[in-house]
Amino acid sequence: MLNLRGAKRVVVLGGGTAGWFAALSLRKIFSAAVEIRVIESSQIGVVGVGEGGLLNLQAALQSIDIDADDFVRETGATYKWGFSYEGWRTGEKNDRYFHPFASAEGAASKWEKNGGFPLISAMIHNGIEMPDYLRGMDLIRGNASQREAKQALEDGQVDIISSFHFDSYKIADFFRKTALSRNIVHQDAIVDDVQTNEPGRVVALVTRDGERIELDFVIDASGLSRKIMGKVVPSRWHSFSEHLLMDRAIPFYMPHPEKNPGLVSRAIALSSGWMWQIPLVDRVGAGYVYSSRHISDEDAATEIQSHLGFAVKPQRVIRFEPGCYEQVWVGNVLSVGLASGFVEPLEATSIGQMVESVRNFVRVLTQSQGIVSDSAVREFNMSNHQSWIEVRDFLRMHYDCPRRDTAFWRDVAATPLPDAYRALKECMQLRAPRLLDLEGYTLHGRRGIFHVINWMFVATGLGLIPRDAVRTELMALPNEGKQAVGEFLAWLQQRKATATAAA
Repeated sequence: MLNLRGAKRVVVLGGGTAGWFAALSLRKIFSAAVEIRVIESSQIGVVGVGEGGLLNLQAALQSIDIDADDFVRETGATYKWGFSYEGWRTGEKNDRYFHPFASAEGAASKWEKNGGFPLISAMIHNGIEMPDYLRGMDLIRGNASQREAKQALEDGQVDIISSFHFDSYKIADFFRKTALSRNIVHQDAIVDDVQTNEPGRVVALVTRDGERIELDFVIDASGLSRKIMGKVVPSRWHSFSEHLLMDRAIPFYMPHPEKNPGLVSRAIALSSGWMWQIPLVDRVGAGYVYSSRHISDEDAATEIQSHLGFAVKPQRVIRFEPGCYEQVWVGNVLSVGLASGFVEPLEATSIGQMVESVRNFVRVLTQSQGIVSDSAVREFNMSNHQSWIEVRDFLRMHYDCPRRDTAFWRDVAATPLPDAYRALKECMQLRAPRLLDLEGYTLHGRRGIFHVINWMFVATGLGLIPRDAVRTELMALPNEGKQAVGEFLAWLQQRKATATAAA
């Protein structure tokens, strides 16, 4: 059992997006008598040159009482409406599909029947690309300005939920400024020692200057250095390297390739991995994430410049093993962000997973009134681990693609499919995915990061659902359902004709 009713100090070790978000979340649930302290070192840099959120980012900001407009203004954030995948199927210049952040109120997604979506099945059967039903895709494809995107959102003219692209450094500064205004203590120091008592709980952190900081609970947000979890506090590491080959990344900045910052994050397939491009206000945060078994760091840097056609200044190589800790809450330690696990930045899962982990932690503390049972902690860890499994499987689906032109892409095709994704893929040969298929990823109060609609955007983009697979479910619809399908397809056709005439 963990008793935090008499807690005097909670320490967050590490700043960055994860550390400051955790601190702001904890400040809301602990009384003013409890000190919330963030210890970070200005000598240790923040990982990343640009980041993007998922659908849960706006709700996360609301949960810590941050206004979205203030967030955009203070961090220089840009709108993010989804992802663009380029070169993942054929490698040709015209090879592109989208995973937009579709609203549940969109024309095709608002009609759910027994956990399925008949109008989307109708699009699949007729060979229509899924994004075509969404209002707002024209703004994505047309490189609309931020002002145009904002106006469209305010006027309710898009079927897309907006998240944000932002600079890692600026968001950390903004969160820090906000935290200081809310009586959160900030200490610039390097922690050299973590002291535990006989039961193995952390009782104090010791800085390089010799200061001993006693504590009741600690959040390990120390990034890839993982100062506590897995080192001082035991936890088993679950590697994903059997299914995901990426283990290196080279970040860099580059100018915008178009007039306006794009409304989507780009994932551009290269010879041994892929390049991310995250549009910020005045530049693009980019990087090449790759498999070190297939290309050297030096050759990866050369390929970046060869692909772009101009010189860039690569930052340090980031080395990682894809995976997570099976237990991220052990005793009086919770590990969040990169300290709890990491996979490649495909689909911005790192921040999305961190937000859900902190949200669930706050839920447990609040509902338990600070007296947390061992079973509650065990269930939290099980839920968190399932969240990571969902991330692993969702990302593995992205590599279930037809490219075979390099050793890397041939090896990607040969990597085994996780059991849960394999089972889903078997079903997709005979029907479209349904809500039921993803229930195994959600446990004990945790929401899934990705809705079945998200899975379908990627699956249809890669051609993983045969057109004939949905025939039976469409034929089984009652007459009024078939009529609704016909009207929807006619609406799509008219919409396309109108757009063509306007162009």
